[in-house]
Amino acid sequence: MTDTPTSQLEALILGALPDSLLPVGHLPLREVGLLHCPAIPFWPSLWGTPDAVRLQNTALHLQARGEKATPAYDGLSTPYAIGKWTRPAYAFLYPPDREHWTPLNELALQDPSQFTLPWTTYGGVYGNFQDLVPGFSASLTSATPATENFWPMIANFGLPYNLLILAKVDASRGADLAAAFGDAWAAQHMDELQAAGLLYEIDMRIVTLEPTTHVHPGTNNSDVRFTPGTLTVLKQDPESKALTPIAIQVSTTGGRRQTFLPTDNAWLYALQAAKASITVYGIWLGHVYQWHIVTAALQMTMYNRLPDSHRLWPLLRQQSQSLIDFDFVLLAALWEVIAPPTPVDGPISLVTLLNQFSENREFFHDDPPTALKQYGLKQEDFTVREPWDAYPLVGSLLEIWNLTSDFVTAVVNDLYSDDGEVAGDAGLNAWMEASGDSSQGNVSGLPEMHTKADLIAVLTSLLHRVTVHGVASLNPSVHPALSFMANFPPCLQRADIPDTTAQMSPGQLLDLLPHTGTLGGMTTFYFTFAYTPPDVSLIPSGGVNLDLYFPPGHERCNDALIWYRDRIHAFIDSYFERSDQALRLWGHDPRTPPDAAGEYSQWARSIEI
Repeated sequence: MTDTPTSQLEALILGALPDSLLPVGHLPLREVGLLHCPAIPFWPSLWGTPDAVRLQNTALHLQARGEKATPAYDGLSTPYAIGKWTRPAYAFLYPPDREHWTPLNELALQDPSQFTLPWTTYGGVYGNFQDLVPGFSASLTSATPATENFWPMIANFGLPYNLLILAKVDASRGADLAAAFGDAWAAQHMDELQAAGLLYEIDMRIVTLEPTTHVHPGTNNSDVRFTPGTLTVLKQDPESKALTPIAIQVSTTGGRRQTFLPTDNAWLYALQAAKASITVYGIWLGHVYQWHIVTAALQMTMYNRLPDSHRLWPLLRQQSQSLIDFDFVLLAALWEVIAPPTPVDGPISLVTLLNQFSENREFFHDDPPTALKQYGLKQEDFTVREPWDAYPLVGSLLEIWNLTSDFVTAVVNDLYSDDGEVAGDAGLNAWMEASGDSSQGNVSGLPEMHTKADLIAVLTSLLHRVTVHGVASLNPSVHPALSFMANFPPCLQRADIPDTTAQMSPGQLLDLLPHTGTLGGMTTFYFTFAYTPPDVSLIPSGGVNLDLYFPPGHERCNDALIWYRDRIHAFIDSYFERSDQALRLWGHDPRTPPDAAGEYSQWARSIEI
């Protein structure tokens, strides 16, 4: 694309309609044929154009906040030797200024261990996790550990990307997969595995994207960012519950499809292709669509339709700050600064993908209990000693879902005496109607408000998205697994798919994985999460019983708020412990127990980043 992301978005905004004189407007996606995507809102000033002052102030605020990560960037000081250069990590990750890249920022890595480039010395990350480097690196050099570690990496460290992506293969789906995989279906005995209930899939064909070309600023050089679509079939061990990939189909927008088996020479390529597609899905569809886009659409209609005096405002307002501003400023002003370096190369590319994903997708589809049922996943199939310990991120999602549901239930029961009050609440019903209206929120599948159960279901889903987003800002969500980016590559840097028989040397594999400048772009994305404190923390620094925002007469709501904060506090402690325990699979032996004390304030009350 020749247009900049900002000019693409400006062209779209010009079609905004005058009726966005409502408190919050939204991009005219339907007018350009994007019929399925939920509304993407912005705060207007006049006649449907964004408030330029607010947009600029938000961008400046985010940039200033990003500067608070300076100690982490300063810690990118470990020297590396790549090519003919020996320099600190920072020099390979970033140009001396944003306008001019150098050859240092365009290099393929020469050794898998160099994926530690983003491991800052700040907070001891680089020093504390050196024992993981051999285990992480082995997935790029040897088929056996690469295959064995493929699923545990996703299951243990995919929570920030909301990677609830595994589906059990039933008989009907098995027939489809048999046709798709051809001879590989019989060769891998998939019929028998399916009949025994031991066959699963990860279908990432939604992110079959055109390769994009990223031109390095200030040079005539460029590189390719590519994500193939992938379809991965895994078998489960009935005793250990371990999942192992047994076939991966890689596809392109041009129609080429290549199926890889563990015995193929290019199997390591197939595993990395699958990881790349899973990462791109996680960034834009697991995280951004499910936690940012749907949430912002409902917040927009809430600001537009819920009266200022409404009884739900004390519950909703506190967790509905920042998101609309952040989403829009990312699209309009800061795409090149903080957007991750994926083949999704600008606002138009993103909303097109979001629109494709949201077709036939309803509001409750993103709820963890609904998704588990849809994917055929049962607790007993992923439990060895403790519930969901063979798919830990599901256990975390359900824990946050349940505590959010309990909090919301307590508040609704205090605010509404019976179902009739819900059914007769004109403001609430106007909000829900606007949220489902294709010309307003465009979120499908919302129920009519007849009962307290209807209201609890919607509010639990909405506030769960806000609450669970906070986990992405905790340090274990970034370091060390995600920031060793061969584990979760944001793109491949070549668009050709090798034949199954192609010999893939370690150097050839590294050449197609993220290069130094791409690692730098992803480091910025991760550091923005992990090293910038939120404007307002969910847990007040002085204690969970401070800043109680429900009005007098609603002590039960404030008691529920204290309980809710206390449970998030406990979750943070257990999240640190589980993350550290998971790293033992790759050889980590922590010298001291993990300490979450400095991270309680990192969990934002609203979606800020």
